[in-house]
Amino acid sequence: MPLKISLPRSQRSKYIVVALSLIVLIQLIAVAISGFSARQSSIAVAEDAIARDGKTTIESILRHLDPAEQSVEVTARLLAAGLVETSNPGLERYLYTQLSVMPQMTGAFVGYPDGSFVFVATEGDGYRTKRISVADQRTVSVEHFDESFELTSTETLLEDTYNPTLRPWYQLAQDTGTIAWTEPYVFFSSQQPGVTASRAVRVDGEIVAVVGVDVELSGLSEFLDEMSSTETGEAFVVSGGTVVAAPSRYEEQVSVEDDGSVRLLSTDELDVPEAVSGGGRSVNRVVGEDGNDLVLRQSIPADQGLAWDVVVRASEAEFTAIVAGQQRMTLSITLGAGLFVLVALGILWWVSEPIGELEQAAASDPLTNLANRREISRRGKRELSRLRGDDRLAVLVLDLDGFKGLNDKFGHHRGDRALVAVAGALTDLTRDRDLVGRLGGDEFVVALPVGSLDEGVASANRVLTGLRHHLDAEFPDTDLGVSGGLAMGDETSTEFSVLVLEADAALITAKAEGRGNLQLSERLTESETETV
Repeated sequence: MPLKISLPRSQRSKYIVVALSLIVLIQLIAVAISGFSARQSSIAVAEDAIARDGKTTIESILRHLDPAEQSVEVTARLLAAGLVETSNPGLERYLYTQLSVMPQMTGAFVGYPDGSFVFVATEGDGYRTKRISVADQRTVSVEHFDESFELTSTETLLEDTYNPTLRPWYQLAQDTGTIAWTEPYVFFSSQQPGVTASRAVRVDGEIVAVVGVDVELSGLSEFLDEMSSTETGEAFVVSGGTVVAAPSRYEEQVSVEDDGSVRLLSTDELDVPEAVSGGGRSVNRVVGEDGNDLVLRQSIPADQGLAWDVVVRASEAEFTAIVAGQQRMTLSITLGAGLFVLVALGILWWVSEPIGELEQAAASDPLTNLANRREISRRGKRELSRLRGDDRLAVLVLDLDGFKGLNDKFGHHRGDRALVAVAGALTDLTRDRDLVGRLGGDEFVVALPVGSLDEGVASANRVLTGLRHHLDAEFPDTDLGVSGGLAMGDETSTEFSVLVLEADAALITAKAEGRGNLQLSERLTESETETV
């Protein structure tokens, strides 16, 4: 009979302890590896979100300033052709019309080589005009108008010495054949920071006038509030060491000197990170007071005429905190139970979920749940890349008519209700494959794959008509309406952002022509003319 050998109880216990220790050790290694991987994944998601923030911020800045450039260009051409009445009130009413349809602009003006000057600016809910005439003797008259541009009062300034030809915007326009942008400065009338776009009007090579518009930078602060992918992250627009625009929570964006003059704050005063990696596109880790920050500093393309950089920063810890907390929970479960398979599955699930939440938060508008600017850009590019043959991508940009009046009369809560209602209606009026998103404010975009130009126009009209009926039914006590601009792209189109800009330019034209219009982009209009 073979001899049966058994281990002592103490030795068996020792082996059991060793085996359990090895299991726990394996689990600790697995937890460490998965934790490192999760951390790196969360940082990669963070870097991608910050890079998209930077690109979207630049696109938003250019979209914000583009109407001002269009206004200057159109006015310059009309003046050169003699198609604008330059006497009072003809020129003043024309400039008022430009301001009334382009809320980005707070002032529009024309300066002449002899020192004559015509200026129209917003003033509370109304407008103020200034006309300097030097024909016989110098006179300076100021008129005040209500919101409908009805005259309310007139005054004459006797001590005014303003000379437009000495202003930076005039001199910049003289030196270039294109639209010139001034450096940021503080407007004398409103004491608000802004920039001026100007262009010289030339006839037979001679400058006969310079057209300009003022754009306050406060409008940039509004969409900078929506740019960050995290709660504490933020985006800035800077010019050298000067902060051009910051999120609205930085209330004091200008400072007052001892002599009473005002200036924009510096990057040091607002603790804006300095340029990293030569202002390149890559996201960099910068050591801050409370840990590492992920920072992107990206320049606006030089051909836009703006020597500005966009700086986006976010706390690395904010992206990794959820993962780190979940990792500690997983470690506790592992040590307590030793069930490495179940714990490993738990680790994978708990670690991956926060990353998915970050990606979802970075892609949707919090009020309407539609795609936000970043997601619109990403999905729009994808839809363009999928086009084949005669397929087209119709890009429809929508803007609510009377939305400001709705907010002013009923309050912003009613305005938010309207935005949510528009989002729901657009979702019902489109297909699952269509892209529906909110660009910001009361502006939305719909991108629909179609088979032809006619189908694209028909689809856009169907969406507009359906949305109007929905607004009439939901808000019968208001004047709420909708206007649209339509652009079209094919498989040869390389930039979705260009289609959005074309549709937005068409939208501006539509709103200038009246409420409830659909306007085709300039390229589509030319295409139709060639076909005919």
